[in-house]
Amino acid sequence: MRRRSSSQWWKEWSSTSPDSAVFLPERFVAGGDALAHQADGRIAFIRGGVPGDEVVARAERVGSDWSRFVVDEVRRPSPARVVPPCQQRRDGCGGCDWQHVDPRVQLRSKVEIVRDAMRRTANLPDADIREGESVGHEGYRTTVRVIGDAQGVPSFRLERSHDLIGSHPCLVSHPLLQPILASALMPPGLEMVLRVSVASGEATASWNPKQGDVSGLPDHVRTGPDALLTESVAGYSFRVSSRSFFQSGPEAAQLLVSSVGRLIPELADADIVLDAYAGVGLFALAATSEKGRLIVLESSPFAISDAQVNLKNRISHIERVDVGRWRYQLEPNVDVAIADPARQGLRKQGVDALVSTRAPLVVLVSCDPVAMARDTALLGDSGYRHDGTEVHDVFPHTHHVECVTRFVLT
Repeated sequence: MRRRSSSQWWKEWSSTSPDSAVFLPERFVAGGDALAHQADGRIAFIRGGVPGDEVVARAERVGSDWSRFVVDEVRRPSPARVVPPCQQRRDGCGGCDWQHVDPRVQLRSKVEIVRDAMRRTANLPDADIREGESVGHEGYRTTVRVIGDAQGVPSFRLERSHDLIGSHPCLVSHPLLQPILASALMPPGLEMVLRVSVASGEATASWNPKQGDVSGLPDHVRTGPDALLTESVAGYSFRVSSRSFFQSGPEAAQLLVSSVGRLIPELADADIVLDAYAGVGLFALAATSEKGRLIVLESSPFAISDAQVNLKNRISHIERVDVGRWRYQLEPNVDVAIADPARQGLRKQGVDALVSTRAPLVVLVSCDPVAMARDTALLGDSGYRHDGTEVHDVFPHTHHVECVTRFVLT
C-alpha cells in the first residue's frame, strides 16, 4: 500500500480533531520522541511515535518553530513497533517510555540519537560513534524509587502525571526487588528508594522519616541512615550506602567498566589516574591498575565514605569536593582522567577541572547525548580531540542513553 504524501495526510487534520493531525515519524531524537514534519515544514516531536509509523497525534504544545504531539492512534505501525510487554506499562506506567519499541532496535536507535547530537551540537558529522552493548531487557534494575499511593502501596507515577500505579510486578525490576515491592506499606506521598545486591542478596530501603514510616519490609531489608550493602563488579567488592549513587545494576556497571578499559587501554600502565565524579569508586577500583595512584573526587558525603572503604587497599587521595571548583596544582601530570558526571554533564567548570590536570587522555562517561556532545565541543575548544564513542543501553525499554568517549590531547 502506498504511503500518503505530506499534502495528503495533512489534509486529514479536519477528519481527526481540531488539535490533532496525522504524522509520519522519521527518526528518534534526544529525549525519546520521534521527529516528524508538519505540512509547512515546521518540526513536530511525537511522543509515543516510532519511525515508520503512521499515527494520529494530538497537540500538547504548539509553537512558532516546533510543536509537541502525543500519539492517540496508530493507523499503520512501524515494523519496529511492538506491544509493550509489561502490563504496568500498558496501563500507563511512565517508567519505561520505549516499551513500544522492538528491543532489537533500541540500541541501534540510541546510536543514531548520539550521532545526531554530535552532528548538531558538537559540529562533528563524521564522529566515530560505535554501537556498544546492552544489559538484559528484563530484571536489570537493582535500584528503584517508589511513592506510596492512597492505600499505602509502593507505586510508580503514570506517564507525565502525578497519578500513581502499583509497582508490582515490574518488568525491569530485579527479581530480588519483587517481594519487597509486594509487601511494603508506606504513607501516601512518601518516597522510598529500594536497592538490592545481586552478589549478596542484601537489600536497603531509604526514605525521609519526617514524612512517616514504612512497614511490611522483609526482615533482611536494612533501613536508616547507615544502611548499606555489598555489590560485586569485575571481581571487586563495593560497599554501597543506601543514599549513594550506583549504576542501574551490576551488569550495567560491569559493561561500563569494560568499555572504559577498551577505549583507554593505557589505563593498564597509568601511574596517576584522576576519577572525577567518582561515586563509590567504581572506575577507580575496577578500571585501573593496582600499581597506579588515584586522585578521587566526589561531592556526596555518602559516596565519598563508601569510596574510602572500597579503595582502602589502593594508593589514593580521596577528596570531597565539587569537581567544577577543583583544580590540579601538583606535579607530575595526570596520565588519564576519568569523569562520570551527572546528567547535565561536565559543563564549562568541569571541563576546566579536567584540563587543569594536563592529562593526555580523558575518558568521559555520559548519560545524556546532548550534554555529551556539548562537553565534546568544550573539550575540543581546550585542545582535546574526540577519538571515539561507544553507545550502550543500560536502561532498556527507556530512551536513556549511556556513552563512553575517548579524548586525546593534541
